[in-house]
Amino acid sequence: MDEDMNKIIIIDDDESICKTLELHLKRNGYDVSFAHTGSEGINMVIKDEPQIVILDIRLPDTDGIEVLRQLKSIDKNKYIIMITAFQDMETTIKAMQEGAFEYIHKPISIDELDRAVDNAVRSLKILTGEREETIKIPKMNIGEGKIIGKSKIMKEIFKTIGVVSQSRTTVLIEGESGTGKELIAKAIHFNSPYKGYPFISINCSALVETLLESELFGHEKGAFTGALYRKDGKFTLANNGTLFMDEIGEMSLNLQTKLLRVLQEREFERVGGKEKIKTNVRVITATNKKLDNLVKQGKFREDLYYRLKVVTIDVPPLRERKEDIPLLVEYMINKVNNDLSRNVRKISNKALELLVNNPWVGNVRELENVITRAILLSREDRLGEEHFTLFLKGDAGKLSEQKLVLEANGRRGYEVRVDSLNDIEKLHIAKVLNFTNWHKGKACEILGITRPRLERKIRKYDIKSAEKISENILEKIT
Repeated sequence: MDEDMNKIIIIDDDESICKTLELHLKRNGYDVSFAHTGSEGINMVIKDEPQIVILDIRLPDTDGIEVLRQLKSIDKNKYIIMITAFQDMETTIKAMQEGAFEYIHKPISIDELDRAVDNAVRSLKILTGEREETIKIPKMNIGEGKIIGKSKIMKEIFKTIGVVSQSRTTVLIEGESGTGKELIAKAIHFNSPYKGYPFISINCSALVETLLESELFGHEKGAFTGALYRKDGKFTLANNGTLFMDEIGEMSLNLQTKLLRVLQEREFERVGGKEKIKTNVRVITATNKKLDNLVKQGKFREDLYYRLKVVTIDVPPLRERKEDIPLLVEYMINKVNNDLSRNVRKISNKALELLVNNPWVGNVRELENVITRAILLSREDRLGEEHFTLFLKGDAGKLSEQKLVLEANGRRGYEVRVDSLNDIEKLHIAKVLNFTNWHKGKACEILGITRPRLERKIRKYDIKSAEKISENILEKIT
Protein backbone atom coordinates (compact mmCIF):
# COMPACT_ATOMS: atom_id res chain seq x y z
CA MET A 1 0.00 0.00 0.00
CA ASP A 2 1.25 3.49 -0.90
CA GLU A 3 2.63 5.34 2.19
CA ASP A 4 0.18 8.26 1.87
CA MET A 5 -2.78 5.86 1.55
CA ASN A 6 -1.52 3.95 4.58
CA LYS A 7 -1.79 7.00 6.91
CA ILE A 8 -5.03 7.76 8.74
CA ILE A 9 -5.56 10.54 11.29
CA ILE A 10 -8.53 10.41 13.69
CA ILE A 11 -9.75 13.76 15.08
CA ASP A 12 -12.15 13.06 17.97
CA ASP A 13 -12.29 14.27 21.59
CA ASP A 14 -13.47 10.83 22.81
CA GLU A 15 -10.27 9.03 23.79
CA SER A 16 -11.93 5.60 24.01
CA ILE A 17 -13.21 5.87 20.43
CA CYS A 18 -9.78 6.96 19.22
CA LYS A 19 -8.10 3.99 20.94
CA THR A 20 -10.68 1.50 19.64
CA LEU A 21 -10.45 2.72 16.05
CA GLU A 22 -6.65 2.91 16.26
CA LEU A 23 -6.41 -0.75 17.33
CA HIS A 24 -8.83 -1.90 14.65
CA LEU A 25 -7.26 0.06 11.79
CA LYS A 26 -3.71 -0.92 12.81
CA ARG A 27 -4.77 -4.58 12.61
CA ASN A 28 -5.82 -3.82 9.04
CA GLY A 29 -2.35 -2.48 8.23
CA TYR A 30 -2.83 1.29 8.59
CA ASP A 31 -0.51 3.80 10.26
CA VAL A 32 -2.88 5.60 12.66
CA SER A 33 -2.50 8.80 14.71
CA PHE A 34 -5.16 10.77 16.57
CA ALA A 35 -5.87 14.26 17.89
CA HIS A 36 -8.48 15.42 20.40
CA THR A 37 -9.06 18.99 19.13
CA GLY A 38 -9.67 20.56 15.76
CA SER A 39 -6.56 22.79 15.83
CA GLU A 40 -4.34 19.88 16.89
CA GLY A 41 -5.82 17.75 14.13
CA ILE A 42 -5.28 20.38 11.42
CA ASN A 43 -1.63 20.81 12.46
CA MET A 44 -1.14 17.04 12.43
CA VAL A 45 -2.65 16.77 8.95
CA ILE A 46 -0.35 19.54 7.66
CA LYS A 47 2.69 17.80 9.20
CA ASP A 48 1.96 14.12 8.34
CA GLU A 49 0.02 14.66 5.07
CA PRO A 50 -2.41 11.72 5.34
CA GLN A 51 -4.94 11.29 2.53
CA ILE A 52 -7.62 9.83 4.82
CA VAL A 53 -9.00 11.62 7.90
CA ILE A 54 -11.71 10.41 10.30
CA LEU A 55 -13.28 13.54 11.78
CA ASP A 56 -15.84 14.00 14.57
CA ILE A 57 -18.51 16.62 13.90
CA ARG A 58 -18.42 18.01 17.48
CA LEU A 59 -15.03 19.08 18.89
CA PRO A 60 -14.20 21.03 22.09
CA ASP A 61 -12.51 23.97 20.33
CA THR A 62 -14.36 24.26 17.02
CA ASP A 63 -17.05 22.86 14.76
CA GLY A 64 -16.16 19.76 12.71
CA ILE A 65 -17.65 21.37 9.59
CA GLU A 66 -15.14 24.22 9.89
CA VAL A 67 -12.28 21.70 10.27
CA LEU A 68 -13.59 19.87 7.20
CA ARG A 69 -13.63 23.12 5.26
CA GLN A 70 -10.02 23.91 6.24
CA LEU A 71 -8.77 20.40 5.45
CA LYS A 72 -10.37 20.54 1.99
CA SER A 73 -8.74 23.95 1.41
CA ILE A 74 -5.36 22.39 2.25
CA ASP A 75 -5.95 19.53 -0.20
CA LYS A 76 -9.27 19.11 -1.98
CA ASN A 77 -8.43 15.45 -2.70
CA LYS A 78 -8.30 14.43 0.96
CA TYR A 79 -10.90 11.82 1.91
CA ILE A 80 -12.69 13.02 5.05
CA ILE A 81 -14.94 10.49 6.81
CA MET A 82 -17.23 12.36 9.22
CA ILE A 83 -18.56 10.70 12.40
CA THR A 84 -21.23 12.00 14.74
CA ALA A 85 -23.44 10.95 17.66
CA PHE A 86 -26.24 13.29 16.52
CA GLN A 87 -29.00 12.39 14.03
CA ASP A 88 -28.95 15.84 12.45
CA MET A 89 -30.20 16.07 8.87
CA GLU A 90 -29.03 19.65 8.31
CA THR A 91 -25.46 18.90 9.48
CA THR A 92 -25.30 15.77 7.32
CA ILE A 93 -26.37 17.74 4.25
CA LYS A 94 -23.88 20.53 5.04
CA ALA A 95 -21.01 18.06 5.50
CA MET A 96 -21.69 16.37 2.17
CA GLN A 97 -21.95 19.75 0.44
CA GLU A 98 -18.56 20.76 1.90
CA GLY A 99 -16.95 17.66 0.41
CA ALA A 100 -17.12 14.94 3.07
CA PHE A 101 -16.45 11.53 1.56
CA GLU A 102 -18.68 9.62 3.97
CA TYR A 103 -20.85 10.34 7.02
CA ILE A 104 -21.12 7.68 9.76
CA HIS A 105 -23.27 7.79 12.90
CA LYS A 106 -22.22 6.64 16.34
CA PRO A 107 -22.14 4.02 17.71
CA ILE A 108 -19.77 3.32 14.85
CA SER A 109 -20.42 0.16 12.85
CA ILE A 110 -17.03 -1.42 12.13
CA ASP A 111 -18.19 -2.85 8.81
CA GLU A 112 -19.50 0.57 7.75
CA LEU A 113 -16.20 2.22 8.69
CA ASP A 114 -14.18 -0.49 6.89
CA ARG A 115 -16.31 -0.04 3.80
CA ALA A 116 -15.76 3.74 3.84
CA VAL A 117 -11.98 3.38 4.30
CA ASP A 118 -11.75 0.67 1.60
CA ASN A 119 -13.68 2.87 -0.83
CA ALA A 120 -11.43 5.84 -0.04
CA VAL A 121 -8.28 3.76 -0.68
CA ARG A 122 -9.73 2.42 -3.92
CA SER A 123 -10.58 5.95 -5.09
CA LEU A 124 -7.10 7.15 -4.10
CA LYS A 125 -5.49 4.46 -6.22
CA ILE A 126 -7.46 5.63 -9.23
CA LEU A 127 -6.70 9.29 -8.46
CA THR A 128 -2.95 8.61 -8.23
CA GLY A 129 -2.90 6.77 -11.52
CA GLU A 130 -3.08 3.11 -10.57
CA ARG A 131 -4.69 1.61 -13.64
CA GLU A 132 -8.10 0.00 -13.53
CA GLU A 133 -9.63 -1.42 -16.67
CA THR A 134 -12.68 0.63 -17.53
CA ILE A 135 -15.18 0.88 -20.35
CA LYS A 136 -16.03 4.30 -21.75
CA ILE A 137 -19.75 5.07 -21.83
CA PRO A 138 -20.67 6.65 -25.18
CA LYS A 139 -23.27 9.40 -25.22
CA MET A 140 -26.55 8.19 -26.70
CA ASN A 141 -29.99 9.53 -27.50
CA ILE A 142 -32.39 9.08 -24.59
CA GLY A 143 -35.81 8.51 -26.09
CA GLU A 144 -38.82 8.50 -23.76
CA GLY A 145 -40.14 4.96 -23.36
CA LYS A 146 -37.28 3.42 -25.34
CA ILE A 147 -36.96 -0.37 -25.09
CA ILE A 148 -33.34 -1.54 -25.06
CA GLY A 149 -32.31 -4.98 -26.28
CA LYS A 150 -30.38 -6.83 -28.96
CA SER A 151 -30.99 -10.42 -27.81
CA LYS A 152 -32.89 -12.78 -30.08
CA ILE A 153 -35.93 -12.87 -27.80
CA MET A 154 -36.17 -9.06 -27.66
CA LYS A 155 -35.88 -8.84 -31.45
CA GLU A 156 -38.89 -11.18 -31.68
CA ILE A 157 -40.82 -8.91 -29.30
CA PHE A 158 -39.97 -5.89 -31.47
CA LYS A 159 -41.38 -7.76 -34.50
CA THR A 160 -44.58 -8.56 -32.61
CA ILE A 161 -44.96 -4.91 -31.59
CA GLY A 162 -44.61 -3.92 -35.25
CA VAL A 163 -47.39 -6.29 -36.34
CA VAL A 164 -49.97 -5.76 -33.56
CA SER A 165 -49.56 -1.97 -33.44
CA GLN A 166 -51.34 -1.63 -36.77
CA SER A 167 -54.67 -2.92 -35.42
CA ARG A 168 -56.85 -2.62 -32.31
CA THR A 169 -56.20 -6.23 -31.33
CA THR A 170 -56.36 -6.98 -27.61
CA VAL A 171 -52.89 -7.83 -26.26
CA LEU A 172 -51.88 -9.70 -23.10
CA ILE A 173 -48.32 -9.02 -21.83
CA GLU A 174 -46.95 -11.55 -19.35
CA GLY A 175 -43.72 -11.21 -17.41
CA GLU A 176 -42.18 -10.73 -13.99
CA SER A 177 -42.40 -7.39 -12.18
CA GLY A 178 -39.94 -4.83 -13.52
CA THR A 179 -39.46 -6.38 -16.96
CA GLY A 180 -40.91 -3.37 -18.81
CA LYS A 181 -44.43 -4.51 -19.64
CA GLU A 182 -45.82 -0.95 -19.65
CA LEU A 183 -43.00 0.17 -21.99
CA ILE A 184 -44.09 -2.52 -24.44
CA ALA A 185 -47.72 -1.37 -24.16
CA LYS A 186 -46.64 2.22 -24.87
CA ALA A 187 -44.54 1.08 -27.83
CA ILE A 188 -47.60 -0.64 -29.30
CA HIS A 189 -49.71 2.49 -28.82
CA PHE A 190 -47.21 5.09 -30.02
CA ASN A 191 -46.37 3.09 -33.15
CA SER A 192 -50.05 2.70 -34.07
CA PRO A 193 -52.29 4.84 -36.30
CA TYR A 194 -54.01 5.94 -33.05
CA LYS A 195 -50.93 7.42 -31.38
CA GLY A 196 -52.57 10.86 -31.38
CA TYR A 197 -55.21 9.59 -28.95
CA PRO A 198 -54.73 9.03 -25.20
CA PHE A 199 -52.70 6.27 -23.60
CA ILE A 200 -54.20 5.70 -20.14
CA SER A 201 -52.86 3.21 -17.59
CA ILE A 202 -54.27 1.79 -14.37
CA ASN A 203 -52.87 -0.69 -11.84
CA CYS A 204 -55.60 -3.15 -10.88
CA SER A 205 -53.80 -4.21 -7.68
CA ALA A 206 -53.49 -0.68 -6.30
CA LEU A 207 -57.23 -0.10 -5.65
CA VAL A 208 -59.98 -1.94 -3.78
CA GLU A 209 -62.79 -3.35 -5.93
CA THR A 210 -65.28 -0.50 -5.48
CA LEU A 211 -62.72 2.19 -6.29
CA LEU A 212 -61.34 0.24 -9.24
CA GLU A 213 -64.80 -0.06 -10.76
CA SER A 214 -65.33 3.69 -10.41
CA GLU A 215 -61.87 4.40 -11.88
CA LEU A 216 -62.55 2.18 -14.88
CA PHE A 217 -66.15 3.12 -15.72
CA GLY A 218 -66.69 6.42 -13.88
CA HIS A 219 -69.61 7.21 -11.59
CA GLU A 220 -72.73 9.38 -11.40
CA LYS A 221 -73.25 12.05 -8.77
CA GLY A 222 -74.60 10.42 -5.60
CA ALA A 223 -73.74 6.88 -6.73
CA PHE A 224 -72.08 6.26 -3.36
CA THR A 225 -71.00 8.18 -0.27
CA GLY A 226 -68.53 10.86 -1.34
CA ALA A 227 -69.61 10.90 -5.01
CA LEU A 228 -70.26 14.65 -5.07
CA TYR A 229 -70.11 14.98 -8.84
CA ARG A 230 -70.16 12.87 -11.99
CA LYS A 231 -66.76 11.49 -12.92
CA ASP A 232 -65.54 10.00 -16.18
CA GLY A 233 -63.66 6.71 -15.93
CA LYS A 234 -60.59 5.42 -17.76
CA PHE A 235 -62.66 3.86 -20.56
CA THR A 236 -64.06 7.31 -21.35
CA LEU A 237 -60.75 9.14 -21.01
CA ALA A 238 -58.96 6.63 -23.26
CA ASN A 239 -61.62 6.57 -25.98
CA ASN A 240 -60.12 5.96 -29.46
CA GLY A 241 -56.78 5.35 -27.79
CA THR A 242 -55.32 2.65 -25.51
CA LEU A 243 -56.22 1.55 -21.99
CA PHE A 244 -53.37 -0.34 -20.30
CA MET A 245 -54.51 -2.45 -17.35
CA ASP A 246 -51.57 -3.68 -15.27
CA GLU A 247 -51.78 -6.59 -12.78
CA ILE A 248 -55.02 -7.81 -14.39
CA GLY A 249 -54.69 -11.06 -12.42
CA GLU A 250 -55.58 -9.14 -9.24
CA MET A 251 -59.03 -8.14 -10.54
CA SER A 252 -62.03 -9.61 -8.68
CA LEU A 253 -64.34 -12.11 -10.45
CA ASN A 254 -67.17 -9.56 -10.23
CA LEU A 255 -65.19 -6.91 -12.11
CA GLN A 256 -63.89 -9.53 -14.55
CA THR A 257 -67.51 -10.16 -15.56
CA LYS A 258 -68.11 -6.45 -16.21
CA LEU A 259 -64.86 -6.10 -18.16
CA LEU A 260 -65.79 -9.08 -20.35
CA ARG A 261 -69.10 -7.42 -21.18
CA VAL A 262 -67.35 -4.20 -22.20
CA LEU A 263 -64.97 -6.12 -24.49
CA GLN A 264 -67.86 -8.04 -26.07
CA GLU A 265 -70.42 -5.26 -26.44
CA ARG A 266 -68.04 -2.23 -26.68
CA GLU A 267 -70.24 -0.31 -24.23
CA PHE A 268 -70.58 0.23 -20.48
CA GLU A 269 -72.42 2.20 -17.80
CA ARG A 270 -71.07 4.50 -15.13
CA VAL A 271 -71.43 3.31 -11.52
CA GLY A 272 -74.92 4.38 -10.42
CA GLY A 273 -75.93 5.23 -14.00
CA LYS A 274 -78.17 3.69 -16.69
CA GLU A 275 -76.87 5.47 -19.78
CA LYS A 276 -75.06 3.16 -22.24
CA ILE A 277 -71.70 4.67 -23.22
CA LYS A 278 -69.98 3.45 -26.36
CA THR A 279 -66.22 2.87 -26.32
CA ASN A 280 -63.62 2.40 -29.04
CA VAL A 281 -60.68 1.64 -26.76
CA ARG A 282 -57.91 -0.85 -27.45
CA VAL A 283 -57.28 -2.78 -24.23
CA ILE A 284 -53.79 -4.00 -23.40
CA THR A 285 -53.43 -5.99 -20.18
CA ALA A 286 -50.38 -7.14 -18.25
CA THR A 287 -49.72 -9.58 -15.44
CA ASN A 288 -46.79 -10.97 -13.48
CA LYS A 289 -48.78 -14.15 -12.86
CA LYS A 290 -49.68 -16.94 -15.26
CA LEU A 291 -53.35 -16.35 -16.05
CA ASP A 292 -53.84 -19.94 -17.26
CA ASN A 293 -52.90 -21.13 -13.75
CA LEU A 294 -55.39 -18.68 -12.22
CA VAL A 295 -58.05 -20.03 -14.60
CA LYS A 296 -57.36 -23.59 -13.37
CA GLN A 297 -57.64 -22.37 -9.77
CA GLY A 298 -61.00 -20.73 -10.51
CA LYS A 299 -59.62 -17.25 -9.78
CA PHE A 300 -59.86 -15.92 -13.33
CA ARG A 301 -62.66 -16.30 -15.88
CA GLU A 302 -61.70 -18.58 -18.74
CA ASP A 303 -63.82 -16.68 -21.29
CA LEU A 304 -62.17 -13.37 -20.30
CA TYR A 305 -58.73 -15.01 -20.47
CA TYR A 306 -59.25 -16.02 -24.10
CA ARG A 307 -60.73 -12.60 -24.91
CA LEU A 308 -57.61 -10.87 -23.54
CA LYS A 309 -54.99 -13.16 -25.09
CA VAL A 310 -55.75 -12.61 -28.76
CA VAL A 311 -52.03 -11.79 -28.94
CA THR A 312 -49.71 -12.73 -26.05
CA ILE A 313 -46.26 -11.25 -25.50
CA ASP A 314 -44.06 -13.09 -22.99
CA VAL A 315 -41.41 -10.71 -21.65
CA PRO A 316 -38.31 -12.58 -20.44
CA PRO A 317 -36.71 -11.82 -17.05
CA LEU A 318 -33.44 -9.92 -17.29
CA ARG A 319 -31.42 -12.94 -16.12
CA GLU A 320 -32.48 -14.75 -19.31
CA ARG A 321 -31.15 -12.03 -21.61
CA LYS A 322 -27.81 -11.18 -20.03
CA GLU A 323 -26.38 -10.09 -23.38
CA ASP A 324 -28.69 -7.05 -23.16
CA ILE A 325 -27.31 -5.88 -19.78
CA PRO A 326 -24.21 -3.98 -21.06
CA LEU A 327 -26.42 -2.06 -23.52
CA LEU A 328 -28.99 -1.38 -20.79
CA VAL A 329 -26.23 -0.14 -18.46
CA GLU A 330 -24.98 2.31 -21.13
CA TYR A 331 -28.50 3.58 -21.76
CA MET A 332 -29.34 3.94 -18.05
CA ILE A 333 -26.10 5.74 -17.18
CA ASN A 334 -26.86 8.25 -19.95
CA LYS A 335 -30.46 8.58 -18.72
CA VAL A 336 -29.46 9.12 -15.07
CA ASN A 337 -26.70 11.56 -16.12
CA ASN A 338 -29.35 13.51 -18.02
CA ASP A 339 -31.94 13.38 -15.21
CA LEU A 340 -29.52 14.24 -12.36
CA SER A 341 -27.10 16.51 -14.26
CA ARG A 342 -24.18 14.15 -13.61
CA ASN A 343 -21.30 13.22 -15.91
CA VAL A 344 -20.41 9.58 -15.26
CA ARG A 345 -18.59 8.38 -18.40
CA LYS A 346 -16.77 5.18 -17.32
CA ILE A 347 -17.55 1.89 -15.66
CA SER A 348 -14.97 -0.65 -14.57
CA ASN A 349 -14.89 -4.09 -16.17
CA LYS A 350 -15.33 -5.67 -12.74
CA ALA A 351 -18.41 -3.54 -12.03
CA LEU A 352 -19.98 -4.45 -15.37
CA GLU A 353 -19.20 -8.13 -14.78
CA LEU A 354 -20.90 -7.86 -11.38
CA LEU A 355 -24.00 -6.36 -13.01
CA VAL A 356 -24.12 -8.98 -15.77
CA ASN A 357 -23.89 -11.86 -13.28
CA ASN A 358 -26.46 -10.55 -10.80
CA PRO A 359 -29.78 -12.49 -10.93
CA TRP A 360 -31.87 -9.26 -10.96
CA VAL A 361 -34.93 -10.40 -9.04
CA GLY A 362 -36.50 -7.00 -9.78
CA ASN A 363 -35.41 -7.10 -13.43
CA VAL A 364 -34.86 -3.92 -15.48
CA ARG A 365 -36.49 -1.70 -12.86
CA GLU A 366 -34.09 -2.96 -10.18
CA LEU A 367 -31.10 -2.47 -12.52
CA GLU A 368 -32.13 1.15 -13.12
CA ASN A 369 -32.60 1.78 -9.38
CA VAL A 370 -29.18 0.32 -8.57
CA ILE A 371 -27.47 2.40 -11.26
CA THR A 372 -29.27 5.54 -10.07
CA ARG A 373 -28.12 5.00 -6.48
CA ALA A 374 -24.57 4.21 -7.64
CA ILE A 375 -24.34 7.45 -9.63
CA LEU A 376 -25.75 9.43 -6.71
CA LEU A 377 -23.08 7.97 -4.41
CA SER A 378 -20.20 8.33 -6.87
CA ARG A 379 -18.09 11.45 -6.52
CA GLU A 380 -16.14 10.72 -9.69
CA ASP A 381 -16.78 10.27 -13.40
CA ARG A 382 -16.62 6.47 -13.07
CA LEU A 383 -18.53 3.63 -11.49
CA GLY A 384 -16.57 0.84 -9.82
CA GLU A 385 -17.38 -2.42 -8.09
CA GLU A 386 -17.62 -0.63 -4.75
CA HIS A 387 -20.61 1.41 -5.94
CA PHE A 388 -22.77 -1.68 -6.47
CA THR A 389 -22.01 -4.52 -4.05
CA LEU A 390 -23.98 -3.06 -1.15
CA PHE A 391 -27.18 -2.83 -3.21
CA LEU A 392 -27.06 -6.15 -5.04
CA LYS A 393 -29.08 -9.15 -3.95
CA GLY A 394 -28.49 -12.76 -4.88
CA ASP A 395 -25.19 -14.45 -5.69
CA ALA A 396 -23.42 -11.32 -6.99
CA GLY A 397 -24.11 -9.37 -3.82
CA LYS A 398 -24.22 -12.27 -1.39
CA LEU A 399 -20.52 -12.11 -0.49
CA SER A 400 -20.84 -8.41 0.34
CA GLU A 401 -23.91 -9.04 2.54
CA GLN A 402 -22.28 -11.98 4.34
CA LYS A 403 -19.13 -9.91 4.94
CA LEU A 404 -21.29 -7.11 6.34
CA VAL A 405 -23.04 -9.44 8.79
CA LEU A 406 -19.82 -11.14 9.92
CA GLU A 407 -17.74 -8.00 10.29
CA ALA A 408 -20.50 -6.35 12.31
CA ASN A 409 -20.07 -9.19 14.78
CA GLY A 410 -16.27 -9.24 14.72
CA ARG A 411 -15.97 -12.61 12.94
CA ARG A 412 -13.64 -11.84 10.05
CA GLY A 413 -12.32 -14.64 7.87
CA TYR A 414 -15.08 -17.23 8.34
CA GLU A 415 -16.39 -18.94 5.20
CA VAL A 416 -20.18 -18.81 5.20
CA ARG A 417 -23.23 -19.76 3.22
CA VAL A 418 -26.64 -18.07 3.43
CA ASP A 419 -29.50 -20.56 3.04
CA SER A 420 -31.38 -18.82 0.23
CA LEU A 421 -31.96 -15.62 -1.70
CA ASN A 422 -34.84 -14.94 0.70
CA ASP A 423 -32.31 -14.08 3.44
CA ILE A 424 -30.68 -11.48 1.20
CA GLU A 425 -34.01 -10.03 0.04
CA LYS A 426 -35.28 -9.86 3.62
CA LEU A 427 -32.17 -8.01 4.83
CA HIS A 428 -32.20 -5.66 1.82
CA ILE A 429 -35.86 -4.66 2.33
CA ALA A 430 -35.30 -4.16 6.07
CA LYS A 431 -32.30 -1.90 5.40
CA VAL A 432 -34.29 0.23 2.96
CA LEU A 433 -37.16 0.55 5.45
CA ASN A 434 -34.73 1.59 8.19
CA PHE A 435 -32.99 4.01 5.81
CA THR A 436 -36.33 5.72 5.01
CA ASN A 437 -37.42 5.66 8.68
CA TRP A 438 -40.19 3.27 7.61
CA HIS A 439 -41.64 5.70 5.07
CA LYS A 440 -43.22 2.99 2.92
CA GLY A 441 -43.81 5.26 -0.07
CA LYS A 442 -40.11 6.17 -0.29
CA ALA A 443 -39.13 2.53 0.33
CA CYS A 444 -41.32 1.45 -2.61
CA GLU A 445 -39.56 3.97 -4.88
CA ILE A 446 -36.10 2.69 -3.89
CA LEU A 447 -37.07 -0.99 -4.12
CA GLY A 448 -39.03 -0.52 -7.34
CA ILE A 449 -42.14 -2.35 -6.08
CA THR A 450 -45.78 -1.47 -5.39
CA ARG A 451 -47.13 -0.65 -1.92
CA PRO A 452 -49.25 -3.85 -1.73
CA ARG A 453 -46.22 -5.96 -2.68
CA LEU A 454 -44.09 -4.27 -0.01
CA GLU A 455 -46.79 -4.97 2.60
CA ARG A 456 -46.82 -8.64 1.53
CA LYS A 457 -43.01 -8.83 1.87
CA ILE A 458 -43.11 -7.26 5.35
CA ARG A 459 -45.71 -9.83 6.45
CA LYS A 460 -43.92 -12.72 4.73
CA TYR A 461 -40.57 -11.99 6.36
CA ASP A 462 -41.98 -10.50 9.60
CA ILE A 463 -39.67 -7.52 9.11
CA LYS A 464 -39.07 -5.31 12.13
CA SER A 465 -35.48 -4.06 11.81
CA ALA A 466 -32.34 -4.71 9.78
CA GLU A 467 -30.28 -5.22 12.94
CA LYS A 468 -32.50 -8.04 14.23
CA ILE A 469 -32.52 -9.74 10.84
CA SER A 470 -28.71 -9.57 10.69
CA GLU A 471 -28.58 -11.41 14.02
CA ASN A 472 -30.97 -14.10 12.75
CA ILE A 473 -28.96 -14.65 9.58
CA LEU A 474 -25.76 -14.80 11.61
CA GLU A 475 -27.26 -17.61 13.74
CA LYS A 476 -27.88 -19.58 10.53
CA ILE A 477 -24.35 -19.28 9.19
CA THR A 478 -22.26 -19.79 12.30
